[in-house]
Amino acid sequence: MTGLRSLVAALVLIGIGISSAPARADAVRDAIEAGNRAFVAAFLRGDAKAISLLYSEDAKVIAPGAPATSGREAIAAFWQKTIESGVKDVRLETLDVESSGDLASETGSVRLVAKDGAQSQARYVVVWKRVGGRWLLYRDLWNAE
Repeated sequence: MTGLRSLVAALVLIGIGISSAPARADAVRDAIEAGNRAFVAAFLRGDAKAISLLYSEDAKVIAPGAPATSGREAIAAFWQKTIESGVKDVRLETLDVESSGDLASETGSVRLVAKDGAQSQARYVVVWKRVGGRWLLYRDLWNAE
């Protein structure tokens, strides 16, 4: 009888764990998509400082053809230069999010529109890091499609 109770208790716990997993994944995805909306809003305002605060203090931006940029101050300078290059619109689309503990990975696509209307598309991978209960960009890299 005790063995049967243990088995039933274990199966209930497994069932609870399985049913709660999607809610957890959805919460992480929601937080990441909110971070992306904040990124786009700050970019369109021309606020590189606000963008840098969406990154962890030990973050890196790994842009194609450029050395890796580390730390919030350097990341703010990187995005300020990008803002000043003439990008007038940015669209981010999250395609996939997976998480484990305090890290999550996001894959997606980005569309940039220059002042002259020229458009470019890229794919990206971002590793997000939960710091103090908040999801921040930790590693940000992309390449052209």
